[in-house]
Amino acid sequence: MSRAVLLLLLTAAAIVMMTIFFKVNTISVEGAEKYSAEEITNALDISKGDNLYLWNKMKVQEHLLEKLPYLDSVRIRRHLPDALVLTVTECRAAAAVKAEDGSYYYISSTGKILEQSTSDGGLAVVTGLEGAQMQTGKEIAPQTDAAVSAYLEIMQALSEQQMADDLQFINLQELTDVRIGCGGRFDLRIGAVDSDLSYRIRFAQTVMSERLSPSDIGRLYWDDEGRMHFVPETAEEVARSGSVSGAADAMNTIAQNPDGENGLTDSQKNNAQTSTDSSTTDSSDTSDSADTSDSTDTSSDDTTYYDDSSYDDSSYDDSGDDSYDDSYDDSYDDSDYSDESDYSE
Repeated sequence: MSRAVLLLLLTAAAIVMMTIFFKVNTISVEGAEKYSAEEITNALDISKGDNLYLWNKMKVQEHLLEKLPYLDSVRIRRHLPDALVLTVTECRAAAAVKAEDGSYYYISSTGKILEQSTSDGGLAVVTGLEGAQMQTGKEIAPQTDAAVSAYLEIMQALSEQQMADDLQFINLQELTDVRIGCGGRFDLRIGAVDSDLSYRIRFAQTVMSERLSPSDIGRLYWDDEGRMHFVPETAEEVARSGSVSGAADAMNTIAQNPDGENGLTDSQKNNAQTSTDSSTTDSSDTSDSADTSDSTDTSSDDTTYYDDSSYDDSSYDDSGDDSYDDSYDDSYDDSDYSDESDYSE
């Protein structure tokens, strides 16, 4: 008998043995919380009595991930003579994307569409992704939509700073004026999503956690010179920023102050002039500025932190001003407020 024939017979015998003797008898599941073991085994393309080897493991795993969207990963192991062990990890909904029809798609931090619902489920709401292709069980492709790429980069940056759990909203309606709501207290205006995103998120976290008081609520933004400003606002104003565009904000300001120059009332213009005079005095006489730092009028306090590429989040320089007071009166009326606290590193 030739060697080739012998090899053929041995191969055929092995296939027969695998078909007859190695059949699935038990299927166990490890690591599942969202789904029960029964739900996972029922969604599996393999049943008891099927051959333990004669199927494509990769295709079975892909099918399971698509059919049960909250599964993040699936590992299938064969245990001779007749057992399968599935080890799964699950993902969770990080945000709710509002669709054009008014429904919401729950989405993970990595962009996987988990389910469609009639409500936001108490999740952070993302606006500006209405044009993205949404299909449950699939991941939104970054290359198809700039807003999708922005969402994924923002979620990665927030996760790196342990800020994802405090997310209130992400407004992507204008990609040059991206807004992030944090903890129901802060409206973080990060501008465009670019190479400085991680740095800005990190610096904002430092300001919110270390330089502002627990009672502070308001808007944080950067000016053209790289300085961060804090403007006190109400929680309602912060929440509103998650659903309106910058253009709508501008129109709203004009509507509220139709007779004021550049949208300012007479009171605001007077306060702005007072603030300008105070700043001029401070810049002309540093010692006088230090003497007035103990004044009870905290609205005249304007501290600057320079925001440059040398920033190290393990240490920062308050420019030698130990008198900084970022508190403000609870009776604050944003129509009269003229001073913005600057934070630049």
